[in-house]
Amino acid sequence: MQAQERVADRYELTYPVGHGGMGQVWAGFDEKLDRPVAIKFLRQLTIPESERENTIERFMREARVTARLDHPGVPSVHDVGYHGDDLYIVMQLVPGMVLADLIAERGWLSVPWAAAIGAQICSVLAAAHAASLVHRDLKPQNLMVTPAGAVKVLDFGVAALLGPADVPRLTSTGHTLGTPTYMAPEQALGSAVGPRADLYALGCVLFELLTGNPPYRADNPLGMLHRHMNDPIPSVAEHRAGVPDGLVQLVTWLLAKDPQHRPGSAAEVYEVLVPFGAVEQELAADLAMTVADGQRIDPTMPYRFPFGPLPPQTPLPPTRVDIVRPRTAPEIIEPPSLDELAEVEERAWELAEEERFTQAAELIETALRPARKGHGAKQPRILELRLNLANLYVLAGAFRQALPEFQRLISDLAERPAPDQELIWQCRQQAAVCQAELGEGSEALAELQALLAEEQQAMRPDSPELFPLRQQIAMLAAGVGDVLDARHQLKGLWCDVSALHGPQSAPAVEIEALLKHLDRLGEKSPGVTGTTAQPPWTA
Repeated sequence: MQAQERVADRYELTYPVGHGGMGQVWAGFDEKLDRPVAIKFLRQLTIPESERENTIERFMREARVTARLDHPGVPSVHDVGYHGDDLYIVMQLVPGMVLADLIAERGWLSVPWAAAIGAQICSVLAAAHAASLVHRDLKPQNLMVTPAGAVKVLDFGVAALLGPADVPRLTSTGHTLGTPTYMAPEQALGSAVGPRADLYALGCVLFELLTGNPPYRADNPLGMLHRHMNDPIPSVAEHRAGVPDGLVQLVTWLLAKDPQHRPGSAAEVYEVLVPFGAVEQELAADLAMTVADGQRIDPTMPYRFPFGPLPPQTPLPPTRVDIVRPRTAPEIIEPPSLDELAEVEERAWELAEEERFTQAAELIETALRPARKGHGAKQPRILELRLNLANLYVLAGAFRQALPEFQRLISDLAERPAPDQELIWQCRQQAAVCQAELGEGSEALAELQALLAEEQQAMRPDSPELFPLRQQIAMLAAGVGDVLDARHQLKGLWCDVSALHGPQSAPAVEIEALLKHLDRLGEKSPGVTGTTAQPPWTA
């Protein structure tokens, strides 16, 4: 890339603002709308050819989900496309200072600063997690503080590049996809990660904000992952005096090895952090910092202006508008005909072919709404459309919407006179996948294990149809900390796959690579050492 180069016949590159192992970030100008933008490029040639298609698909899908995040702490996504061999994403150009540079310049930060930054991050994560989006690569390099004191969380789209298959490559090559310094133990194991992986990374960031250094240090990525999995949790109090006990305990809680032992949500962490970030107006000037371009920044500023605190709430006196409401007859909505449903389904699949999964799901959801009441929801044609809707939610990454849809389908399919058992099994498996993606790893594992036992009673235990489910269970077991059981299951699966396809077949080689990865990380479970009880304020 070079200055004045034009992208999509619209964006002119002005100067580079950053680069990484897989691409570059440029400041640019949107010629059509006359505004500055940031343009991030992903170099496809840096991705192994065997992984390129899936990597780009994840990138595009999560970029779309990010574009739907309506939050002041997330830079707006304007556009995405191809420029030659490279994929690009056009975003809001954010002024300010990268948090990593702020730490390097100041060392540890004041308690109100650290808490205010953490609370703003939690606000973003709560919105993202509600949209079934997990960042997966939260770190000081991906966080900015603007001159107005607002914290911006960057690189949600690029975070999509880190899937389970990438972790073995990361640990063997040192590639900085998903930074090991801030990586949760379950993410290091290559399992599906949920919102609590982001909370672990937040704990690492808060530790660094309060002490000037990350919680663990190592000479290489593999050594760093070992330390996250097996070393005792360090205490902020051991590295810095004067930090309130409640904040020390919160960081320890966030750094629990087992995701089930961490806080339940980003919103819960936000409530703990907010009081520590409150600063009196007269003390604010002492905390503000002048950065290189002469602007002053202060992360506690959003707590004073313009977002709060709000004045005490008092009920407004009732008015005539509140009391007198026009009465209208209830609107009667007729359910769509079969022909209308066929048209909707056809249009939805056209949208899905264009990877417009959210729009396709909304189309079907709107058509189904009048038919969901009573027995209409269980008619064969409606059940078929509901299944399509649930699968579209999964394709769109909207796991929080997909999960209850699959759960209702399981119940309704079971009540049919001749239940389609295979279809019920598929829905149960998809529901468990949604649970895993939403961070409910233990619940998902229990459901998949019960499903496997049920299917093995109906077919041979070593049936090839069960291979994907068995591999999924093994990796999920590793993700919740039972590494020994995961290795045992993978070894049995490798034997069955090798007997059928041969030890050099692609499925057998993939399983062998997963086993070697677990061996490199060691046999100790993430949940065995360093876990802590919940802090006193949760009692």
